[in-house]
Amino acid sequence: MGLDRETSWPSYSEENVHPMAFHWASADPLSGPDFGLLKDGVERVDTMDEILIVRGFFFRDERDSLAQLKELAVQRVANVLPYFQVDRRRILTEVDVQPINGDVRSKPFESIRFERVSASSLMQSGTDTFELCFPLKDSIALPKIMTDRLMQWLGKASKHRSEIIHLTGTADGSGIAEASDVAHERALYVRDKLVGEGWREEQIAISTGQRHHPLAFRNRCVVVYYE
Repeated sequence: MGLDRETSWPSYSEENVHPMAFHWASADPLSGPDFGLLKDGVERVDTMDEILIVRGFFFRDERDSLAQLKELAVQRVANVLPYFQVDRRRILTEVDVQPINGDVRSKPFESIRFERVSASSLMQSGTDTFELCFPLKDSIALPKIMTDRLMQWLGKASKHRSEIIHLTGTADGSGIAEASDVAHERALYVRDKLVGEGWREEQIAISTGQRHHPLAFRNRCVVVYYE
């Protein structure tokens, strides 16, 4: 166990009360006694067919500018991922600020959080329809495994290759409603993925709509279908 911990865990301390933590203004992860439990839980995403959202955080005073703060959080995520054996196609990342809680300048603190989301809750497919939903509220991005599955579905529907493909982007209409521009951006994101795989832009028709599903991420989608 000791050798395995030395090679597959971040720098270790028995006194670290967190499974994984950071020092102030540092992007180097530190592990504690419970890191193994964290690692086992995160690595189940492959066997459970899940998407892994990795969020990196920063405190406002750790750097001089917002750009530097975001880069610190990005680097924290980048330094952590090699310690987890997860298919990178399943991963989405984002960064955000976190409020100061405790003596974080002198004691290690948590600055990475993981969220596992069922892939089946984000994708639905039928004979002529495929739907992808965007897990992150403020990001027009999808993990590669989702766009890969869209391409697999399109491959099976090759008889429609010469037909018009319709992309309907949806915006979240619940609570504080998203602007219709966001729905359009989601559709454009998927269109660009299709064009990158050889589909002609002129055979892709884009429209937008709004949804009011109680689960917010079910409102942030693109529906792909044929006439």
